[in-house]
Amino acid sequence: MDSIKSLLGNKEPEKEPSMWDDLNNQCSLTFTQRVIGFAVCAALGLLFAFLSFMFLLSPTTFALLFTLGDVLMVGATGFIVGPVKQIKNMAEPHRIICAIVFVASMILTLIAVFLGWFFIVIIFLILFQVAALLYYTFSYIPYGRQCLRGMCSSVVSV
Repeated sequence: MDSIKSLLGNKEPEKEPSMWDDLNNQCSLTFTQRVIGFAVCAALGLLFAFLSFMFLLSPTTFALLFTLGDVLMVGATGFIVGPVKQIKNMAEPHRIICAIVFVASMILTLIAVFLGWFFIVIIFLILFQVAALLYYTFSYIPYGRQCLRGMCSSVVSV
């Protein structure tokens, strides 16, 4: 049917590629490259997260390493699903608030570390980031956030 339309000169206008299509085309990787990228980012993210606990008494170093670990872990999942799908997953209506709070907590923690804010503020931001990470992670599990709320409310009510 398309060949008949093209013979008659009845072509449909070509759709201009969107920014997302451009990003997808430039970030196309083979399956092996995606797995390698995921493995490297996940390994480095876990390494930084575990190293951060060695500096538990130094909130600034702990916050920096822990936040870099979180950033690398989000990047690792981006290798598996692709950057566009990662952003679209984060922007889903039931997850967007979790994602914004999680990303904002990472950014605020890094700002606090680099600007040398008080230790008590950095400790608060670390706790906030861990809570945001948990809530964001549980948003990918069906009924996960409701379970997390239930667990937290049972602990708080005690």
